[in-house]
Amino acid sequence: MKQNYIASIGLLLLRIAVGVMMIHHGQEKLADPQQFADTYVASLHLPFPLFFAYAAGLSELIGSWLLIFGVFAPLGALAITGTMAVAAFQHILTGGFNIYVLELVALYLGGSIALLLTGPGLFSLDALLIRLLPAKASQAVSDGFDLSEDNSSLAYVKIND
Repeated sequence: MKQNYIASIGLLLLRIAVGVMMIHHGQEKLADPQQFADTYVASLHLPFPLFFAYAAGLSELIGSWLLIFGVFAPLGALAITGTMAVAAFQHILTGGFNIYVLELVALYLGGSIALLLTGPGLFSLDALLIRLLPAKASQAVSDGFDLSEDNSSLAYVKIND
């Protein structure tokens, strides 16, 4: 039990660090989306670069807040993971494997993938919502399932075979 709390503190710190730092990047993109589209998105030869500039900025901004509060955290982590994967591809395409260009993107990408795979932890609104769903738990028990908690995600384990 103690290890779950320690791991959840680590996940909380990771969520806050990635979320707070990514807010700045999302705001920067949305402050001048045309400049971002011309500078970065156009080099990827994607159609509708302005649309993708807004999508990147909103993904980073909204995904950051979802991570910070730990509400719908997997969606927030997925949004940031997607944006950072495209950013890593763009940096590799235009600058090669330059560690000084890739290091920040790699850190954000790694942190968001870790949160996507592990979940937000016990100290999140997602975990609180799961604990406050007694109707779901009683329904699961009446259906012959055991409700167990693993890193604040809902897992149903069949107990009657």
